[in-house]
Amino acid sequence: METAVMIDGGFLRKKYHAAFKENISALKIKNFVDKIIEKSGCCNPDAYRVYFYDCKPCDAKTSYPVSKKALDLSKTPQYKESLSLINEIRGLDFFAFREGQLSFSGWKLKKKCYDETSYSDESFDLDLAQKGVDIKIGLDIAWISYNNISKRILLVTGDSDFVPAIKTARRNGIFVHLFTLGHHVKDDLKLNADVCVENLLQDF
Repeated sequence: METAVMIDGGFLRKKYHAAFKENISALKIKNFVDKIIEKSGCCNPDAYRVYFYDCKPCDAKTSYPVSKKALDLSKTPQYKESLSLINEIRGLDFFAFREGQLSFSGWKLKKKCYDETSYSDESFDLDLAQKGVDIKIGLDIAWISYNNISKRILLVTGDSDFVPAIKTARRNGIFVHLFTLGHHVKDDLKLNADVCVENLLQDF
């Protein structure tokens, strides 16, 4: 395998929604991958595998913070849409879905509501925490590095926690191309990649 494309799925989805005000589709993810492979100058654009890291939607049962009405997250349109996207990604050629967990830990007040004196259910967002994704990305980078699985890694993320993993890959002779999608990242992350592409998502 010449190229391993490693995508922080939550990061890509958030950046896409911020840029285009809509949710990303599996087809658009595939098109994005084609474009970054082309931009990386890959000699054989067909010799790749995509590792897409994301969480299944949360299916917790809870109640709204003010009205106390019951809420089953597995019955919401967002749950069904997220699950459908994951299934579509799993069906893409040369894609491997690497799964983390999304846990519900309560409700958090929206920033725009900080100065309000009374609250409604709409004043709060679900407090969801992603677990297991970052460590899987780091472990997979190390696994690819030590087993000489690919010649280059195309990493789509804005998380500086991956600096040690990137250093490991480069020490093992793997070229690392970092795609930050216009996100403001620490210099340490950019400087430890062989190539840092900071293009906005709209430019791909």
